[in-house]
Amino acid sequence: MLIEKLDNRAFLTPLIILSLALLLYILTITMNDIGHGYAFGLNNTSKADFSFAAVGDWGCSANTKKTIHNIIDKNPQLILGLGDYAYRDQADCWLQLINPLSSKMRIVLGNHDHLTYTNTTEYYSSPERLQQYMNHFNLSRQYYSFNYQNVHFIAMSTEVPYSKGSEQYNFVKSDLQKTKSEPGIDWIVVFYHRLAYTSPALVHGIAELRDAYHPLFEDYGVDLVIQAHSHNYQRTYPIVYNQENSNEPVITDRDKTNYHDPEGQIFTIVGTGGSSEVHAFTGPVTTFTAAHFNAFGFLDISVINNGTKLVGNFYENNGKVKDHFTIIKSKNDNKQSDSSSSSSSPSLHLPSPSSEPRIKTEYSDKFSIQPVIQGLGAPSDMAFLGPEEILVIDKRNGIVNRAVNGQISGQPLLDVNVSNKVERGLVGIAISNATNDTRYVFLYYTEGKHDGDDICPESDYCTPGTEPLGNRLYRYELTNDTTKLTNSKLLLDLPATPGPGHNGGKMIVDANKTVYIIIGDVMAEKSMTQNYKDGDEPDGTGGILKVNQDGNFSGKGPLGSKFPLNVYYAYGIRNGFGLDFDPVTGNFWDTENGPEFGDEINLVKPGFNSGWKDIQGVWNHDGGKAVKGPLNLDGLEDFNGTGKYDEPEFTWKDTVGPTGIKFFNSDKFGPDYKNDIFVGDVHNGNIYHFNLNDDRTSLLLDGVLSDKIADSPEELDNVIFAEGFGGITDLEVGPDGYLYVLSLGLGTVYKIVPK
Repeated sequence: MLIEKLDNRAFLTPLIILSLALLLYILTITMNDIGHGYAFGLNNTSKADFSFAAVGDWGCSANTKKTIHNIIDKNPQLILGLGDYAYRDQADCWLQLINPLSSKMRIVLGNHDHLTYTNTTEYYSSPERLQQYMNHFNLSRQYYSFNYQNVHFIAMSTEVPYSKGSEQYNFVKSDLQKTKSEPGIDWIVVFYHRLAYTSPALVHGIAELRDAYHPLFEDYGVDLVIQAHSHNYQRTYPIVYNQENSNEPVITDRDKTNYHDPEGQIFTIVGTGGSSEVHAFTGPVTTFTAAHFNAFGFLDISVINNGTKLVGNFYENNGKVKDHFTIIKSKNDNKQSDSSSSSSSPSLHLPSPSSEPRIKTEYSDKFSIQPVIQGLGAPSDMAFLGPEEILVIDKRNGIVNRAVNGQISGQPLLDVNVSNKVERGLVGIAISNATNDTRYVFLYYTEGKHDGDDICPESDYCTPGTEPLGNRLYRYELTNDTTKLTNSKLLLDLPATPGPGHNGGKMIVDANKTVYIIIGDVMAEKSMTQNYKDGDEPDGTGGILKVNQDGNFSGKGPLGSKFPLNVYYAYGIRNGFGLDFDPVTGNFWDTENGPEFGDEINLVKPGFNSGWKDIQGVWNHDGGKAVKGPLNLDGLEDFNGTGKYDEPEFTWKDTVGPTGIKFFNSDKFGPDYKNDIFVGDVHNGNIYHFNLNDDRTSLLLDGVLSDKIADSPEELDNVIFAEGFGGITDLEVGPDGYLYVLSLGLGTVYKIVPK
């Protein structure tokens, strides 16, 4: 009775204080020990639905604020910070901005969190600011792990030693071994700042990082790897480690969005937090990339269906979902992983039927697709010797393969040494008959002292001393039995640096036996042929070159008579992978790749200026971005009036990486397709079909494409003829009159035939 009459508030206050003190003590111990394995205190045997966000490269900009509001709106239970936060000499501005989220955040540190941030290239360590982050998030060291419900997270640091044998490597390996036997853990997510895998962009993947950790992730069943550093968004298909060339992992499932018990890991890049410097892509999307784009926003991962399903959505700050994928796990694969299995010889799974190449539905009753040659390594171009005899070149290994009746011959015709990083390698082939009955084979490749001897830790930077010998055009003679290439003759010796992107390489030979070859700017950005009016003299890059097959360069070209300007047929080209002549008019056409916008199809006349670096597509270009408004024609170099700019005949606003362009000079598809244009792309594996107008000087376009611009993927629907080819590098019309497709991603030559 006496107790019942006590003031409840007076009785409870000391108890509340005691409880809060005890809770604070427990949390302090827990948080201070965050770097020592599982002591994070978030374990929960319940499998209620929850979500976690991930984003890096934040800054203190207006876009940063929008990203933060976007995250608050979606209300995830956990937020992974992927590094590079304030981009200031002090962390205060960013810490204030993320104050509403701070209690939910778990972070890794990036390079700009370790170094002073200045407007110069001089960077020094910044231990004071680094300690600000460490203190704010109660970190005792930069790598740690924790559980949240049935998901195990490993936070790695790419800013302290991580190579094999390092303390961090041993921690990660030991942590994964423990997780393998830990009950209740169904998913493993690893996050860090720098990159193991990426499409060509301003920052590159680090070989040491992927070589050390991807095999480890395979052995212990890691599901998802989240990276940042490159200021864009990317997601791979499920991939396994490729010991022969770790830069090109093996894809195990080519479905774009849905994965059921996938083999291998999905790697993402989410450098989209709001940094004002957007990192443009510098080359065609890699074959292992399922999605990539520039945007501000964050990746949200929901764990649902009693913890058996991960649903990923990238929420752009305008509210749109720009990427979506799901991973379903029907059993606890993490506990079944066999660490003794070899990751050095991964098996390549053929795509499921839903992700095989397919004719667009409205044409599927008229055409079918047949594989012709399979098992190719990194096929970059092909040329026909006869109806059933095809030469296919391997970009990575510098090999010229010969296939007869669909079978690759035992010995290659030729094996040359190539520097092969990014877009370097053996990239172009063409065939021509000489006047003395000799058959010439022209090869364009980045010559090296040995295969793969260029070391390129960044997408726009290669280690000095490992540079290739040059981008070189050679003429070879084909032996009468078509089994060897002999008597090489060097026709062109062109720059291959700074690179390693934008090497171009597609070739074609006209009726006069003249060789045309499209060359990119090799990322140099300094020549008059790239519309720098006060730039360096032309050096053979950034244009289409017209070369006599005998190596005689004494003639006059559209732009001048002095070598090498006299071999330029066109200029102002960033990069390109497609050339063809109209069989009806003889007009010359090309395809060109923009940065993150403005891919083009062009009618190319002598002296054609495509506009790069000032113009791409139908937009002015500024730092990788499209700028609307009147085109800056006054800034273009015209070589004393001999060069002339023309707008493209078709432009993709969002880049698709157009490659092969082919006029279908055959009646095998019927009159509706004869002499029409087919174009392939390397990003999506699509084939586009275009009709031409009556005088065949432009494409016949209507509806949403009547302005010659594909403003969105949806606008392309009516011109897509076939899809799912996993990255197309060439299209050809064979001697049999059918359309042949070379797939880099699927390592296969296909033939499209009427039903």
